Order: sequence, then C-alpha cells, then structure tokens
Amino acid sequence: MKVEYIARKVTLTDGVRDIAEKKLAKVEKYFNDIIDLRLELCQERHLYVADIFLRGKDFSLKSTSSNKDLTTAIQDAIDKLEMQARRAKTRLKDHKRHGSDVREGAVSSEEAAELSAAGEDTPRIVETSVIPVKPMSVDEAVMQLEESNEHFLVFHNAGSDRVNVLYRRADNNLGLITPEV
Repeated sequence: MKVEYIARKVTLTDGVRDIAEKKLAKVEKYFNDIIDLRLELCQERHLYVADIFLRGKDFSLKSTSSNKDLTTAIQDAIDKLEMQARRAKTRLKDHKRHGSDVREGAVSSEEAAELSAAGEDTPRIVETSVIPVKPMSVDEAVMQLEESNEHFLVFHNAGSDRVNVLYRRADNNLGLITPEV
C-alpha cells in the first residue's frame, strides 16, 4: 500500500511514518481495491490536524482529527477511518447479500461482533465529567475561554446570579447561553 504524505508546517519523521503505516494496515484489510490513500498533516496554532483521504473503486472515505500531539492526531484520524471502513464494508456486504438468495436472518458471529462494535449509529455517552462553576462576570469568562483551548465554559454569572454557558462557535466568535427561568 502506497501512502501519499503531505505535510504543511510539520516535519515528518520516519517514526511518525512508521506509526501511520502500521495503523493504516488495519484499514487495508477491509478493502483490497484501494486506489488512493493520502495523509495530510498541518499545524494550526497549537494543534496538529491530520486529514486522511481514502479512495477506492466503489467508495471514498475521509476522516479528520486534531490534537496537541502529532501522533495522537494521526492515530485518532486512523481510528475514525477504520470505523468508517468497517461500516462501509458491512454496507457493501449487506447490499450484495440482499441481491442473492441468502436468508436475511442469518448473520455470522463475526459479522454480529462487527455490527455491535459499529454501534448502530446511535449516540451514547462515552465520557462524563464534573465541571466546577465559578462566579465571574461575562468579560472574565471571555478572557478565560480565550486563554484555554476548551470549546465551552460553564460559569456563574455574577451580574445576573445565574449559571451561563459561553461557547466557541465554528466562525471563531463566541456564543452565550443564558437559561430562562
């Protein structure tokens, strides 16, 4: 399997290439007709962003991940790509199965394990955390959110005496959620 590497503002070492190729070998087992596999790495401010594009005869997959650590960003993107590949392979098998005379109720134990690992596309809680709610003004909350790399900040608004949520929007502006009582 030939992987095309594109690195922007990142020095790509042999160790990083080895890690990427070992992890990408897991994805290769799902499809044998991979035409193009491209791994793009770039650094945006303090985060490394890994984009993976996989193109084959009957499919096209893309995954993206960002992290402070380059290898973690690559591994997360490959894990996402592997999950997409597993789902795509299952869909292709199901499509072919419905075209033939195979009974619909018959599913092997291996396919059942893959389907349960895929998760049926239903959201589930994978992490819970307790967030301390500190009393502060909106201006203080804006400064604290700007200094951190978090996507949101829950705080007790000292002016309105309510719990508010300040969040970072996709357009790099901030949004403020004030609950109605």
